[in-house]
Amino acid sequence: MKFLKLSLAASVALGALSTSSFAQPLEEAIKGVDVSGYLRYRYTDDRYNKNKFGISGRGSAAHQWRAVADFKTPSVNNVALNLGVWYQNANNVNHGKGNATVPFVGNNLGAGADTGFGVRSFYATITPDNTSTTVLIGKQPLDTPVTNAYDGDRGTGILVLNSDVPNLTLAAAAFDSWIVNEASNSNSNPSTNPENAGVQAVNLNSNNNSIAKNLYGVAGIYNLDTDYGNFGGQLWGFYIDDAVDALVFGELSWKNSLLRAKAQYTYASLDNDSDSIFATYYGQVNDRKNHADIKKSNDVLVLEVGANLAQDYQIPLDVRLGYITNFADGTAVALEDEGTNVSRAGKIWWGNTATGISTSALRGYGVQGIDTDQSINVFYAAANYGFIDNRLNLGLEFANGENKLSNSSGSAKIKFTEITPTIKWKHNKNLTVSSYYAYLKTDLDDPNTEDQKRGRFRVEAKYSF
Repeated sequence: MKFLKLSLAASVALGALSTSSFAQPLEEAIKGVDVSGYLRYRYTDDRYNKNKFGISGRGSAAHQWRAVADFKTPSVNNVALNLGVWYQNANNVNHGKGNATVPFVGNNLGAGADTGFGVRSFYATITPDNTSTTVLIGKQPLDTPVTNAYDGDRGTGILVLNSDVPNLTLAAAAFDSWIVNEASNSNSNPSTNPENAGVQAVNLNSNNNSIAKNLYGVAGIYNLDTDYGNFGGQLWGFYIDDAVDALVFGELSWKNSLLRAKAQYTYASLDNDSDSIFATYYGQVNDRKNHADIKKSNDVLVLEVGANLAQDYQIPLDVRLGYITNFADGTAVALEDEGTNVSRAGKIWWGNTATGISTSALRGYGVQGIDTDQSINVFYAAANYGFIDNRLNLGLEFANGENKLSNSSGSAKIKFTEITPTIKWKHNKNLTVSSYYAYLKTDLDDPNTEDQKRGRFRVEAKYSF
């Protein structure tokens, strides 16, 4: 008789599985659990023709994969549990250049080992009786106008939502640690991030580090349908220990079946005291009056109007026009360049060193309203036309603006123009394929500096479930 030899650990594990009183069929174990998420593949290719504005190299290209699955259990005694897992990996193909020793060999050049698995959320949802209140406790998405939960921004703490008053939702949150830009800074991504080629975020978030500084937030969101259209408004306020003394986002909006308009204003006062996180990573900066501590003001104003001709005129055309400016010292009004509620058009003119514009206080290249003053003026436009029952959409996005910079070293003005055609095909309710090519030209007012031309090509396939 042949015997199968098992290690002690394996024997114990098998014994536990076979005798556990909790063992049950998989179908029964997951009965009633809601599952949602998506599978996404991207190829991104960035090119630029000049080594200017602090950019090294001539471009990068990468394959990017992501899988997201969110599980929610049925509510039992007003409590449901939520678990979110994801896989994130990117391989930098580097245009076939490889490393200096062997041109076509290097780490993460398209077929590297996959390491980007993890739990991105784990929290409880509590819904008490007799009130329209929801309480979330645990590691959860950080879904605000100044963050981007889609790309992994999250915090560990508590969020309370209440909608007892008709048309009004109130929110309050407290997190003892948080992370942003994880999708751009995880170990599984290439060293040159294709999301913002040539830009390295400050190492606050490198290696999946979370920031252990308390973040507090409150919000009010109002929405009302009338005979004259839908009126909306929201107001958010944030405070972060040793980082942000005050951060406020406000929006007023109106729309009917044809027209729409909105105004957004974001203000932030950044703390650069000697014990702040900015002083730790950027260094202590003195202002023109030689004050030891600096609290710099930042703001961004966005005005936008738009029209959708589909309902009133049966023409599948959507257009919008907008203007962006600021009045304070800088534009660092967010924790994330990809804030979910910020209106703009174009793909690459913000969040890169070519234009010098970023709304993120966590960027590492100096334009964050602490040691550099800036004034921006940007006009943008976007149009989208649908074909084949709106399954095929062709679009064109345009941005033109200038960024005036000044600090103790002098002043500069950067003018830029971006033109980006887009295409999207909705194969069915689950699968969407899209692509764009963004062309950006920047002009620095320095006779010794040539204009820079930058291009990004991206193709994406996304399956949602």
